[in-house]
Amino acid sequence: MQTSPKNKPSGWDLRRLVGSVNQVRFNDNKGEVSFFGQKMIILRRDVVRVMRDGLERLVADQAAPFLSYLASGIGIHEGSIFRDSITSTGAQQRAELENLVHSAFEDTNLGLGKMKIRAVDFDKASASVSIGNCFEAMENGQSDEPNCMFTSGFLAGLFAEVLDKTVQARETKCISQGQPECEFEISLADSEEQAIDAETEKEEAAQPKVVETKPSATVEKSSVPFEKPSVTPKPSEEKSVQKPATPVKEQGSKPSIPGPGQPSQAELDKGVETANRIEKRKQGFWEKHFKKKD
Repeated sequence: MQTSPKNKPSGWDLRRLVGSVNQVRFNDNKGEVSFFGQKMIILRRDVVRVMRDGLERLVADQAAPFLSYLASGIGIHEGSIFRDSITSTGAQQRAELENLVHSAFEDTNLGLGKMKIRAVDFDKASASVSIGNCFEAMENGQSDEPNCMFTSGFLAGLFAEVLDKTVQARETKCISQGQPECEFEISLADSEEQAIDAETEKEEAAQPKVVETKPSATVEKSSVPFEKPSVTPKPSEEKSVQKPATPVKEQGSKPSIPGPGQPSQAELDKGVETANRIEKRKQGFWEKHFKKKD
């Protein structure tokens, strides 16, 4: 049985209604624009083309890879938000991530064009994306080769986080070539970048896992090992310093409860892990786009 848009379920209608009415908020008193609660700025879509033209004047043939690298960093940060918003693991995490990617790009109008996520395969670390009315292709004009460097970099960075692998985005069809849509294939990066991923995973596995079993005050003190006294304290003095001042802290077998507004050690560890992951991912893209030539 076929259904027309008028016969879509009420949940779909409500989502589209909310999205069309409540996407953008203007706070004229502060000069702010919000998009689904996120602070935004509004720029004409030809800004990317203007940036590329400026880069070409400065760095000539390095303009396109540099623009792609910058876009990959934006995509990595967007993808990290997706990953951090999912608390489940395993197959459920994959399903929720895929649903989030679909809804974020297909049901939300970001101005990039009419996006369609055709396939996502976590086992193969691959995806297929098509974009109708792609903003970058429409601004770049005619070209013999696929020409959406910013969009390619953005998709590579985003799916690198979603798939948790270093991937590459290859534009196979482009509106600039006269095609009806731009098409992008996301796949595993080359062997050199995979080696970087393997080395990163090896380093992370070698790092000891910190388990918070002591009061937070003790953990905070031990996290600053370089603040050592100039004179080694006597055993009696050391014992008196380490001894908790209150009876509650003597129960070292129970983890402490952070105060209101104070992040737990687990949250701090997660934040550090996320920052390190993003930095290593960006470094991988940098080495890909700007390999030193002998």
